[in-house]
Order: sequence, then structure tokens, then C-alpha cells
Amino acid sequence: MVLPQHSCCTHFRRRNVFVCLLFTSVILTSLMCSLLRLSPVDNMFRTLSLKILTEHVIPFDNSHNFVALPYRPTQGLFPENDMYIPRYTEPPRAIFTDAGRSSFYIENEKASYNICDKIHVTIEARDHFNNKKTIGGDYFRGKVYSVASLASQSTDGEIVDHNNGTYSAYFTLRWSGPMYIDVRLIHSSEAIAAMKRVQQMYPVRMAYDGKFQLGDIIHTMRCHIELSSANEICNFTDLRTGEPWFCEKPGDLPCSALMYHQGNLERARIDTSSQFTVEEQLFFKPKTIIGVKGIFVNSTGKTIRFVSIICLSFTDENCLCEESSIPCQPVKNSVKGNEELAAGFYFNDSWYSNQCTLQNIDVFSAVANKCLENKRFYFYGDSTIRQWYEYLVANIPETTSVDITGVNKKAGPLIAHSELHKVKLFYRHHAFPIRNTWMRVEDIKWTANEIDQLGADENVIICINMFAHFVPTSVDVYRSRLLTIKAALVRLYKRSPKTLVFFKSANTREYSGAAGSVNYGDWPAFLLDVEMRKVMSDVPNLTVIDVWDMTNCHRTPEVIHPHPLVIREEIKVLLSLICG
Repeated sequence: MVLPQHSCCTHFRRRNVFVCLLFTSVILTSLMCSLLRLSPVDNMFRTLSLKILTEHVIPFDNSHNFVALPYRPTQGLFPENDMYIPRYTEPPRAIFTDAGRSSFYIENEKASYNICDKIHVTIEARDHFNNKKTIGGDYFRGKVYSVASLASQSTDGEIVDHNNGTYSAYFTLRWSGPMYIDVRLIHSSEAIAAMKRVQQMYPVRMAYDGKFQLGDIIHTMRCHIELSSANEICNFTDLRTGEPWFCEKPGDLPCSALMYHQGNLERARIDTSSQFTVEEQLFFKPKTIIGVKGIFVNSTGKTIRFVSIICLSFTDENCLCEESSIPCQPVKNSVKGNEELAAGFYFNDSWYSNQCTLQNIDVFSAVANKCLENKRFYFYGDSTIRQWYEYLVANIPETTSVDITGVNKKAGPLIAHSELHKVKLFYRHHAFPIRNTWMRVEDIKWTANEIDQLGADENVIICINMFAHFVPTSVDVYRSRLLTIKAALVRLYKRSPKTLVFFKSANTREYSGAAGSVNYGDWPAFLLDVEMRKVMSDVPNLTVIDVWDMTNCHRTPEVIHPHPLVIREEIKVLLSLICG
């Protein structure tokens, strides 16, 4: 059939218009996908799966520890249009572990359990596209707790990484009644990899200032453990311990003019943040609960291994699973003695050790029994050990603090005494690095040197802690400091073998962002804590008091300066080892 000429032209023009429209739509679609960093295929699957994801992902409010209620889809949360695509201001370019998509379940779950039973929890890590992770390296922590019983406990040992995206957590059920399992993501494997990179490239972080002053001439210069500068450098390395410290030298003042020291937190934040890429910054989220699971524990059960069940009343409602009936003793019960157990647990806000039986001696009992009479306490370390000093000063009756003019109250030296009970207390911050506000350089002393100068005897009690100010340094720097203190403690033992020494472990805390995580966070602090236990393991007169689990599982928030309820229990552990 032969078409008229005008019909051919019309058909040809319509075909051209159709081809042009099709080409234009392809270009616009590709442009949209490019802006969203999605391929056209990705875009299609993302659109088709959107409704499925919104119907099956259960949002969890992680601002508190309440149990998540059954999810009811919120009407109007998403438009009805199947083509709805979320608008991302900065879509993630890399895949990282997402707490909201990760989950856990109890292996061989039962309707109820018996006291002293052990349960195995499996954690499955997923990324923000809900894909199962196939590698390990995430940092999870878990605990069991009961609101009504004011009870809580961390996992038995560290969570086991199977290096395939799954993890195992183990719990021993220490009390009866309803309780909840809480698992949270502290850091994704991607965040930890970013921190490792920054630690390796910039092993010495944070920022410090030294104020040089002579008459009316004042200069503020940079200081650090390691320092490179076009300016001349002042070397303040300690001659006895060999511990290094350097400052830039002002052009018109001598090195001896260094009068004050401070940590410059804002400069440290800016400098450290700049060491992470924009993509790496996306990896750092707050500690986030991935889920909460309720279980019930019966008060009756079997006695297994050397575990026994003790009841705090004539009813079965207050029974506890006790790991050991042997009284706690200093040095011998330096925790953690058993890496397969949590250090202990809380019940009615009181701490119970899993290594031994604590006497639960509080300050008032110790004073009444005259256990503290003629005792001289020396506290060396950061502000978390200062909390011990402050607690004893506040709770030993008739204790008076000595006012020392010009002293930074956070760094010391601080002195207090009770003439009535014949107790003396002393606190001094450890030497550089220190990130406190301005303090006098003359008040900064090296802990090893302080211990060497003590006239020690059986009435001297030394309490040491240092971790927070060393987190933004390398493990090598921290190890070096520990070794100088260890050498001083060995010398102390030779001249006074009855002097008791306690080393308080690191505690968990709050922090945020990439810079906060690598400079203050739990993951680098945990690495230092492991190193401390390794270095100090063979000091003959030293007892490690483990407060990591005490702060990780307590019902109050994790902060750098733990709640007074936690400090009270830490002091009860200390006094049980001194007076028990």
C-alpha cells in the first residue's frame, strides 16, 4: 500500500518527537540518579523496595532504656505514591554498620530461666541498606538489667567477634525475676578503622599551651610530648624518669620562664577533626541500643560448678547467684582474675564481685571500726581518682581541707585530714600530658618521683589511676609512663612490703563525633586499660580495682565522672580490701 506523501511526513515527524522525548527522559533520569549517587538500576530497586522497608523496619527510641513496644506503622509517615524517594542532603558513599538495622537473638530461647543459668546471645550486624555484614570489627557491648531490683551486669568477658558479621555475648543470670538484655553498638568496624588510621598517622594528638612569663612579658607557646617547630624548643624532659615534655621557646624569654600549663581543647578538636575525611565523619554515631529483650528468671535452680545460690531474705525473691564465697583479699584478688566472667554485678545498687566475696564496708563502718585510724592515703592520677579523694573527704566525719593559695582545685595538690579519726589524705594529678585549665607548672610532679619520696609503711595506702589524658596519645607513650611507675612501685615494695597499692582501671564515658571518639572514647581507652593490666600484672604489692564493668552496666549514664552511687560502690570495694 502506498501512503500519501503528507501521511509519510506526519508519521516520520511523530517518530522523531517520540525518540526525542525518550532520549530526554533518559538524560533526566540519569541526571537525577547522578545527583543521588545511584545508578538507574539502583534507583528502580530503591523505589520498589521502599514500602517493604518502611513496613518491616522497627524504629527504636534509644534515648532511654525502656523496652520497645510492638510497632504500629505511623499513618502518613510516607506519601502513598510508590515513586516517593527520600531526599538526602548528603547520601552515604560508603557502607557502615547501622545500629538501627542490626539485631540480636537468644540461642535456644526458653519461656523462663533459672538463676545461675547461662545464656548465649547472637548479634547480627547489618549496614544502613539492611545488608548483612560479612566482616567483623564492630565494637558491641551488652548488659542485663532489672529496673525493679536496681540490678545490672555486663557480659561475661568481652563479646566474641566471629569475623563474619556475627558476634556472641554470654551472660550468667545472677538474680531472679524479670530482666532485660540490652545490646548496643559503640563503634562500627568502619569507625574503628578510621580511628586506627588516624592513630597511626597522628599518634600524638590533643593540644597544650605553656605560658611563659617574666615581669610584664608574657607569651603563650605550644607544648607537647613530641614537638616540631621552626622556633627553638625548650626541653622539659624529666631527668629521673626520662619522660619527655617540650615547649616552643619564646624569642625573648628563657625556658625557665615557663609558669603555667593548660590543655587547649578547642584547638585539639579542630586539629583532630581535620584528620578525618568527610566520609569517615559519617561513621561516628552515639552509642546506640540495637534492641532490648525481656526474659524471666526463676528463683530456684541448680548449683553448677562452684557457683552457689545465696538468699538475702527468707523468701526466694532476693536470691543471688554467687560465684565465690572466699572473702576478697588485696593483691590476691586483683581483678579481672577470670576473663570469662564479668567483674561483678549490681543488686539493689550494691556491687557484688564475681571473683570473691566483698565485705561491703562503707566509710561509716570503716570509721566506726577504727580501720582508717592512722592511715595516710595518697591519690595520684586524673580526675576520676580525685573523685575517690573527694568522696572520702566528704564522708569521713570531721575532715578538714587545707587551703593552698593559687592551686588549681582540679589538679592539686590537695590536702585534707581528720584529727578526730587520725586520717590524712593527699591528691595530686599525674604529670604531662594534662588537659586541665591553667595550672602552675611548679605544682606538676611526676608520679614515679612522688612514690620514690614517700616515707611508706603499713599505714600508707597508695591509689593510682591514669587513662583519660593518655587516650589521645599512643599506647607506646602510655606504656612508657606505666613502666616508670611500675619501677617506682617495685622499689617501694623493697623498702615497705606492707604498703598497699591500688590501681583503678579506666571507666566508660560519654563522647561524640570522630574527634571525640579518638581523643576521649571508650575504644581507645579500652586498649590502654588492657595495656595497664598487662604491664602491672606482676607488681607484688598492687591490686587492680576494675571499675570498667561498674560504669558500663550501672543504671546511671556513662560519663567521665561517674555518678556518686558508682563512686560509693568503688570506695566500698577499696575499703573491703583494706579493712576486710
